[in-house]
Amino acid sequence: MGAQDDRIKTVTSQLNQEQLWDLALDEPEIRYRPVPYAPGDPQAGPVWRVRFDLTHDPGRRIGLDINGETILGRSDEDGGVVSLNPFDGEALGVSRRHCVLRPTPSKLYIIDLGSTNGTRCNGRSIGVNTPYSLSNGNLLSIGKLEMVVRIIDRPVNQTASLQREVDAEDLLADMARAITSQLDVDDVLKQALEYTRALTGADEVSIWLVDEQSGELFLEAEQGIDDEHIRRMRLPVADTLAGKVIATGKQIRANRAAGGEQIKLKTGYLVDAVLYVPLKLGGVTFGVMAVAHRKDGRSLSHRDEKLAVLVAEMAAIAIQNARFHQATERALARRAKMLTALNYTLSYDLKKLLNSILGYAGLLNGSDTLDEEGAETASQIYAAAHTLTEITDRLIEVTGMGDGFQMRMVPCDLLDAVMRAVSEMERIAASRDIAIEFRLVGAPTMILGDATYLYRSALNLIENAVKFSPPRKPVLVTLAFGREEILLRVRDRGQGIPEEDLPYIFDKYFRSNQTLNGKAGLGLGLELVRTTAEAHKGSIVAYNADDQQGGAEFVMTLPASLRTS
Repeated sequence: MGAQDDRIKTVTSQLNQEQLWDLALDEPEIRYRPVPYAPGDPQAGPVWRVRFDLTHDPGRRIGLDINGETILGRSDEDGGVVSLNPFDGEALGVSRRHCVLRPTPSKLYIIDLGSTNGTRCNGRSIGVNTPYSLSNGNLLSIGKLEMVVRIIDRPVNQTASLQREVDAEDLLADMARAITSQLDVDDVLKQALEYTRALTGADEVSIWLVDEQSGELFLEAEQGIDDEHIRRMRLPVADTLAGKVIATGKQIRANRAAGGEQIKLKTGYLVDAVLYVPLKLGGVTFGVMAVAHRKDGRSLSHRDEKLAVLVAEMAAIAIQNARFHQATERALARRAKMLTALNYTLSYDLKKLLNSILGYAGLLNGSDTLDEEGAETASQIYAAAHTLTEITDRLIEVTGMGDGFQMRMVPCDLLDAVMRAVSEMERIAASRDIAIEFRLVGAPTMILGDATYLYRSALNLIENAVKFSPPRKPVLVTLAFGREEILLRVRDRGQGIPEEDLPYIFDKYFRSNQTLNGKAGLGLGLELVRTTAEAHKGSIVAYNADDQQGGAEFVMTLPASLRTS
């Protein structure tokens, strides 16, 4: 045993000299190593004792007494870096200077330093150079190295000096950022509990919410409560201090009288001091935050009360915002699933049926065995199936552009895309005695874009113009390459767009009252055009021409910054 102690002392001495903490913890008992300063160093600050348990090997743990900014990474060169090399850091994508732990008297923050593979907490990215507060039980991913955060001890004793030196107003910005920036209810509650416990030095802090069905209070989150019975307990609103807070919307604070007996709570606990603070929003109290000292004759001051109220007010707002955010995310997820299912049904099931109808109708249409009436019926079936196929194709396009949809932005020839659309529509336009006039302005260049969707957008705009143009009235298509922007202008000579429809024609599935031969479109083509323009950081507008020739004009504007050599 003496030889092993000597070996540990020698290794520790070498590590301190090199200012590099290699955490290969092969001792039976976890050792908490002071970082970045040794005990007694005047630069050492309040100590956060933290253990990191590796998920892929629970038997391996990292113990730190953090008393200043400490970098986690795998650097072998820079001082002050906790090396994760012994824990497969390089194989699991840990950067040389991956992230930094920044302790404060009340919070322990982690900040990603622009690592290659990022840092995640509970499955969500913490971003880059943005402080993220760590809580006990967090699942921390440094690259692909996963660890469970265990906060063993925190600098509670520092809060007394903190409270003397800092006013509640000075704490507002820090607490507001930490609490209201969370988008998950559990994270909001953790932040609120940790701030309250750190600022008051309380033995336990808990949040009880009102069950809308039974009206009882149930424990939603806690810190410092080890009794499993209390975690499952429900408190009645009647005849309890917490219930009185729910009824009045006002906080209650009670301290044990000098020489008196401890205060007995409804949970069965005996405490020296207790504080109940309402969680309310819009005049409605929907929960209570409880703060308690169980021992050592400590009390809760008026200042503790003010700070707890401040935390509770921000927590109430953050809880409601997080609930709304989570409800929105669930709704978007349901919408995405529905769009995916609809797109699959349209692409496979419906298209298969339509192709069968078109095939059989085509055979009937070309048959010599049908009389005149039968041939006309077959022709109408074929035309209707063809129209339905076109509408289905548009629906497939639009439903395919759901959440997370991205276009393929590569160098492409916009002139070629527009010319292909013009060429395809010329035959249809000629059948209606309409000419398509194309004009090119400026020197064409390649742009960074999605050629397929640019072509489809030009085709939809020209098709729309041909559809609403009267015979012998040309459709004008202009592609202009300017210094500041690139314009695609498509103008018809029709009756124009009803003024009441102009603000809405680019809304998805908008149907105008304007019809052609008794038919109104679904507006799917214009939705595709709008999405394409915005994906290329451009815009699309429509207006009625104010000259004698009349008609409507659609203008797609793309930034000249899309040009590429």
